[in-house]
Amino acid sequence: MSQVAPGKEKSRFLAFRHVPYGTMRNGKLVLNRYSSVLTQGYEFPGAQAMLYAAGIESPEQMRNAPQVGVASVWWEGNPCNMHLLQLGRTVKEGLEKNDMIGWQFNTIGVSDAITMGNQGMRFSLQSRDIIADSIETTTCAQHHDANISIPGCDKNMPGCIMAMARHNRPSLMIYGGSIKGGEAF
Repeated sequence: MSQVAPGKEKSRFLAFRHVPYGTMRNGKLVLNRYSSVLTQGYEFPGAQAMLYAAGIESPEQMRNAPQVGVASVWWEGNPCNMHLLQLGRTVKEGLEKNDMIGWQFNTIGVSDAITMGNQGMRFSLQSRDIIADSIETTTCAQHHDANISIPGCDKNMPGCIMAMARHNRPSLMIYGGSIKGGEAF
């Protein structure tokens, strides 16, 4: 059982005894371990200018806020996935309320129910690798500090988990579930 410092509230979140190498600086937990490569100092002014243009509001936010990629397997052609764009927006709003920067992006999807028994089924299994590739690529190339993935169909989920194993950053998968066609949040 961990001890709580005098005057401090006991954590209501998961607490790990050890944190990954590079996440502690001067005895303080650093949540922007990866994005700080771009956002601190003057080595990447072009990247910083692009981030300001994309929505970062202040120099303090640029230097201090963790950047979290919100990957939704959104597309209109499948009732299991058509609501995920809005669900991703809701997740992003939650991140921003907690002083983090959410960067929403999407990846491809294939519906087995639509492709079953026709030529489209040849593409179903490989779709999970493309999903993993695209999430890993965006997460690592954009120096996201964490990833939240939102799948909605059977091949979507392993694709998201495969990406998490590859980029090895704090990650969470929120299953978007299935809904009736034509309905959304």
